Amino acid sequence: MDMQSPFQPEDEFDRLVQGTTEDDEADDSTDTPDGGPELFFPNLEVFVTDFLIHHYARPVDPMGHEKEFTWCSSWWAHTEAVSRLSALWRAWETLRLDGGTGMSDWWRNHADPTMRALFYSKGPFKGCTLTAHAPASKPLPVVPAPEGLFSSP
Repeated sequence: MDMQSPFQPEDEFDRLVQGTTEDDEADDSTDTPDGGPELFFPNLEVFVTDFLIHHYARPVDPMGHEKEFTWCSSWWAHTEAVSRLSALWRAWETLRLDGGTGMSDWWRNHADPTMRALFYSKGPFKGCTLTAHAPASKPLPVVPAPEGLFSSP
């Protein structure tokens, strides 16, 4: 008995992973001027709004209380979120091209740990609600290092 993939080439999954559309012709013009593959999502905002939020549908706490899933609709105003989501997006752009275990690796090693950290009730979105950006977190306190401690010899 042949096992068939539930995803046919024209399915949404393959379109996202392979970066193809129905109108694509078979050609090798997907390289950028620097020789790397062309990005599927042109920027972080499009990655989050067109892809990520649809793949992470969760019952978020609308009042920002300490529930299982906390999210801020102004995610882009959180330095940690932007940094983590940028890394997640870049990992997706690279691993989508791996026809083997790329997407599995992305979910296991990148997406789930990143989203767990962001959704965490005491994470960067603590204090925010779905309608109000009100972060409760502050940058970690530091004491300046002694002068010359990190200087090159």
